[in-house]
Amino acid sequence: MTQTDTFPKPDHVRQRLTDILGDGLISAEGDVHRRETYNGSVRLTIRPMGANGTHRALRLDPPKSESWYQYSGIKLTRDIWLDILKESPDGTIDVLSWLSRATLDIIGVAGFDHHFNSLENADKDELSAAFKQIFQASQSTGTLALLENILPILKYIPTRRRKDIAASLATMNRIGTRLIENKKAALDQDYKTGSASQGRDLLTLLIKSNIQAENEGHKMSDQEVLSQISTFLVAGHETTSTATTWALYTLAKYPSVQRKLREELLESGLGDEPEMADLDKLPYLDCFVHECLRVHSPVPNVAREAAANVQVPISKPYKDRYGVEHDFIRLQKGDMVILPILTLNNMKEIWGEDAEEFKPERWNNIPEAVKEMPGVWGHLMTFIHGQRSCIGYRFSIIEMKALLYSLVRSIEFSLDSKITIGYAVTAVVRPFVASEPEKGNQMPLICKPVLTI
Repeated sequence: MTQTDTFPKPDHVRQRLTDILGDGLISAEGDVHRRETYNGSVRLTIRPMGANGTHRALRLDPPKSESWYQYSGIKLTRDIWLDILKESPDGTIDVLSWLSRATLDIIGVAGFDHHFNSLENADKDELSAAFKQIFQASQSTGTLALLENILPILKYIPTRRRKDIAASLATMNRIGTRLIENKKAALDQDYKTGSASQGRDLLTLLIKSNIQAENEGHKMSDQEVLSQISTFLVAGHETTSTATTWALYTLAKYPSVQRKLREELLESGLGDEPEMADLDKLPYLDCFVHECLRVHSPVPNVAREAAANVQVPISKPYKDRYGVEHDFIRLQKGDMVILPILTLNNMKEIWGEDAEEFKPERWNNIPEAVKEMPGVWGHLMTFIHGQRSCIGYRFSIIEMKALLYSLVRSIEFSLDSKITIGYAVTAVVRPFVASEPEKGNQMPLICKPVLTI
């Protein structure tokens, strides 16, 4: 995790990521990755985002007539669901679909100062459709898709999966190109007039940083900037929507946890639209989010490949077949290493005998072994660690808390006993209905309004 040059992503993993995200920050390695992070705006824009600085780091600066809940679409998400419940005969909502649109709208205004309006134009939103298509295509486990990992030349066979991925990327690139052109024009107008109407959204800082870079070698090409847009559009909304979906599923599965969380939110005295900083002052909400991201890490594992022969130290020595004790594992160049995030987050040796239980209260007194975990947040491996840790983790956490605050105060969630939810494990662990795999990823939950609101 800390020796990124020694353990880069394997080529087939990078290719898979490039298929979905383009040549952006997540798929980049070595000098390309250093140049993109040196550019400054990517890492410096996202890294400082804490509870006190989230809306200042990425632009969530609504007009005076709107709160940031209204501006970002969080309030709209809740209101749309309540409207659906007025009309729905069975009170069932596919929360994954709606949360994916909600987080897309949020990253739109926070990252690009742009309103995608995917919540209001759900049936006509081409970007949401492109994301859905590309994730379904990327989950293919057919023979040819698996063989591509061994024989990369097979990727040039024009399969339906390849065509779907190409069409989705074309849509994302077309929209991304339009965003770049519009932002450059706005910045040029600011320069001519001496104004500063463009704020601290990610795209503004990317372009400004590129313009101001004195060393040409530190500048990103227009194509690299475009790839960052695709990267942040996908990574900036899909993992958060998936994590929040599993959080609502967990609340539906454990009614007592749901009641306790709702009680804290309703009795907090923070009103309908609290400030972001106030969300971190809610202890049970914080414990609940920690536990959700432990049990339901959106990314189940990450793969690395040894770039050279190397010895990796281990915590427990072992004896080889000759009886010789070793405190390291010897890896050869090209050997693959899997970091099993979900496994580490649920190991009894680390978390105790109750590791497989969902217990938000455990975060009030975590075991000593957990305190030694090197994750960037909450001693969890969910966002991994080191230079390749998730650069938007703080924004993702506060976004998840805000969505839960708004939705759980207003809506009660329960499971349909006739439905079994399955886990589609690919780059992101996404849910599907076991009896309806052909319908792709979904999470139907029974919902009803909370009468006290």
